[in-house]
Amino acid sequence: MTTAYNPHILGFLCNWCCYTAADSAGVGRFQYPPNLRVIRIMCTGRLDPSFPLEGLANGADGIFVGGCHPGECHYQDGNYHALVSAALVHEMLERLGIARERFLIDWASAAEGPNFVKIITAFTNRVATLGPLGAAEGKDPELLRHQLAEAAEAARGRKLRTGLLNASRQMMQSRDFSRDGIAALVQEKCAKGLSS
Repeated sequence: MTTAYNPHILGFLCNWCCYTAADSAGVGRFQYPPNLRVIRIMCTGRLDPSFPLEGLANGADGIFVGGCHPGECHYQDGNYHALVSAALVHEMLERLGIARERFLIDWASAAEGPNFVKIITAFTNRVATLGPLGAAEGKDPELLRHQLAEAAEAARGRKLRTGLLNASRQMMQSRDFSRDGIAALVQEKCAKGLSS
């Protein structure tokens, strides 16, 4: 008899919306997988792109970032800037050959406890299907963790930080908040930092 893999999931949740949605889900006794370990942050816009990479490097199988719905951020446009950071994380995971499904950014307002449960349950099931880091990728987990630690260090570097700042600035000027548009901006503005 085989048992399903029980993944380790690290979550960065916005204090005002997603963290409150998780709290209301608990108060409402909604059931969801107990795999999520939460770090509360004031805004998803404060999420450094090195954090998800470090989380994976230090034993997480999946990373979830949850915040306010776009346009409803308590700090005006923090969640739009979080999409830029998320695009960089996805780009770095792709370059390392790691399944991009291991990282998710999504939204749940404070009143959406059931929606939070749905998002976390689906994400946990997806990561469980992928298995431990390296399994779905067909790569040595220790090597991947070492590469992720190096990627986290690179994400803290000046070239990538400057590229992210420029991508965020152009996103706000163009008002194109589509994930594909943001990913293209990150690839363009961070190319030098990603290739070094």
